[in-house]
Amino acid sequence: MIKKELKTSGKIGDSSGRYQVHPLKTLLFFCMAASGLLFLVMLSMYTAQRFHGANAQLNIELPKFFVLSTLCIAGSSGLMMYAKREFKKENLRGAIYASSFGLLLGLTFLVFQAFGWMEFFSLGFGFPTVNVASSYVYVISGIHFAHVIGALIGLTYILIQQFRSLGDPVKELIFFTNPFEKTKLDLIATYWHFTDIVWLILFVYFLLTF
Repeated sequence: MIKKELKTSGKIGDSSGRYQVHPLKTLLFFCMAASGLLFLVMLSMYTAQRFHGANAQLNIELPKFFVLSTLCIAGSSGLMMYAKREFKKENLRGAIYASSFGLLLGLTFLVFQAFGWMEFFSLGFGFPTVNVASSYVYVISGIHFAHVIGALIGLTYILIQQFRSLGDPVKELIFFTNPFEKTKLDLIATYWHFTDIVWLILFVYFLLTF
């Protein structure tokens, strides 16, 4: 009953709030747009080198670890969707479990990416190298690697706050009735889906051009 009253009172005098976008979410969209543009430019430069001169005849092999890392980041994105659903159901424990496994898969993604670079190097595609096209693979995947690290830091921060509230009815009540907590989860989930989509696009593009 208290929880219901708190939620209802938070909407008084704010009939238009549901149609407004949080400033942090607007900022996130601008940042994602800028990052998307950066990846587009890098892919354009990679494409120009890949099909130019001797590079066009080069057979570049796709590291098998990139396939595993792709499965990991896709799975982690699905877990973030599940975490948001559990949060809406006010199941803090379920949200923590889903977010924790998502974090674990995200870390596993980074490990597989590192193994993928080592495999790529062992296949004869060093960095830097005279083959500029293969060098772009390191640069582009490295930039994405940094984006994932940023997402993991944000997710870790949210998990710490959730763990602090778990098991305490009062803290959980305050946690779920604070709209900013939902906003933070929305922000990190949106950014996490962005890194997932970007990598899927990169993976498919590399697969087609290798």
